[in-house]
Amino acid sequence: MANERLAQPYAQALFEEALAQYLTPLKTIALALEQAGLTAQLDDPTLEFAKKQALVRPLLPANTPTHVQNFVFLLASKNHVHLLNDIIAHLDRYAKREALGTRAKVTTAIPLTENEKNALESKLRAQFGKELTFDYATDPSILGGLVVRVGDKVIDGSVAGKLAALQEKLK
Repeated sequence: MANERLAQPYAQALFEEALAQYLTPLKTIALALEQAGLTAQLDDPTLEFAKKQALVRPLLPANTPTHVQNFVFLLASKNHVHLLNDIIAHLDRYAKREALGTRAKVTTAIPLTENEKNALESKLRAQFGKELTFDYATDPSILGGLVVRVGDKVIDGSVAGKLAALQEKLK
């Protein structure tokens, strides 16, 4: 469990960097397209793709990653440039949802039965949202009970956790 705590900030940093590699340039491009009033032209099915590329290229910042340029050109080739702001909004929502925690990590001393998993998942979805997904792990060192992590929230119902809390009270 200590390794998971060490790994989480690295994973979060990579996720944020990967997302920023798309979101930041896409937002810049969307604003430039809006200001230039080119969306309707780029969605015109009669306009040749080479002309669409020629319209978009001057609006791309010099440091725009190739994969982002290719994505914008793909939208233009499919006459879907009008979807760019909606795509950006969805990416923003995905980023926020992941950051808030849509994944529950459940650690138990022994594996749970399917009925126990179903009951636990129902309770946790009621508390954290229906989109919650689950990862299960066993760790005999917690002695009994379970530990649930959702984002930055931890519900420690383990015997080891209760013993540690009792020990702290007795000090």
